[in-house]
Amino acid sequence: MQFDALLEQAQQKCHAAGGRLTPKRANVLKTLLMANKPLSAYELLELLNRESDTKIQPMSAYRMLDFLVEMQLAHKLNSANKYVACAHIGCHHHHDAQHFVVCENCGTTQEINIDPQLMTQLQQAVADSDFKLLAPQLELSGLCADCQNKV
Repeated sequence: MQFDALLEQAQQKCHAAGGRLTPKRANVLKTLLMANKPLSAYELLELLNRESDTKIQPMSAYRMLDFLVEMQLAHKLNSANKYVACAHIGCHHHHDAQHFVVCENCGTTQEINIDPQLMTQLQQAVADSDFKLLAPQLELSGLCADCQNKV
């Protein structure tokens, strides 16, 4: 799907949720989409500031990223402290938790679907261990196909 179509769907998603995808927020989302890999806030800033006359400050970038995460247009990878565009911007249904596979070699990241029954079992195992699950997002590490072929 083209970036413009994704941005239009993101705009509609924000509007439906009572949010507003400003031009700056849309530019952040487009940069994440184009990067095709997770970016730290500072990596994102470097890309954004390289293409603009007006410099975006780190705090503004974090606020825009927080908005995109809140609108489920981007996700924060806690293990790497990086952000990635949501692979399901065009979906018209809600995703309870996001799950990712991350290549340990090159950093390529892919959002994956996990059977809801498996997630229920994991949540039960956590509860049985007398823990309260705070973040159901899974980040699994491995090697992507390209890196497997290089080994």
